[in-house]
Order: sequence, then C-alpha cells, then structure tokens
Amino acid sequence: MPGSKGGSWKILGLGRGEETAQKAEKHLHELNYPNAKVIGLENDKAGDDKLIELLKTNDWDGVSIGGGINGYDDDFPRETETLYWFNRLVNLVHQYAPKAKLIFVTSPDDLADSFVRVLDSAETPVESI
Repeated sequence: MPGSKGGSWKILGLGRGEETAQKAEKHLHELNYPNAKVIGLENDKAGDDKLIELLKTNDWDGVSIGGGINGYDDDFPRETETLYWFNRLVNLVHQYAPKAKLIFVTSPDDLADSFVRVLDSAETPVESI
C-alpha cells in the first residue's frame, strides 16, 4: 500500500527482461502507483540510450534498480560485467536525475515495499545506530 504520497510518486523501475518489466508495471498500477514506469534494459548502448531518454522525460521521485542488475537476483549469475553495468546505470541516474532517490530491490515482489521504505522516509532522518 502506498504511503501518504505513494499515488503521486513518479517512479522509474529498471530491470532485466521486458516481459517481467511489463508485469511489474501492471502490478504497480493495480497497487495505486499510476505514475510508475518499469522498463527492461540490456547491457548495451541502446539500453543506456533508452534510460537516458526516460530520465530526461520526467522529474522522477525515485529510480528503482532490480535484482537482476544490482546483483541480488539469484536467477542471474554474479558477474563482474553486471557489476560494471550496475555502476554505469547508477551514474547515469545520478547525472540525468540528480534529485531522484535510488531504490535497490531484490525482485519485482519487493517493489512496493521498497518505494515506501525509501520515499516515505526521504523526509524523515534516520536515527543513528
């Protein structure tokens, strides 16, 4: 369930595989995240260009990077090349959407909870441990 502003958050989700991305976006819209856009990317120039174009089209509140890219999805091998891709994507987000919060998730099932965890807490400082 979205937090107090969840329905108005503009969130771009990045993952591996277009079919999974489409299912995740549909699920998020059903959960009252109408401004969520989820895309499947490939580790290539076309994928980078697609991301840059989308980052420029909106003032995103958050950009979510899925487990297939960030290394937390066991369905994908942990490879140095994937780590470099993840690093490159994080820097592209930082460059083209500097105000967006970065949201790292393990799987599509983790999306909604991660949005609340990161975006609802964006205005509340975390107590030190």
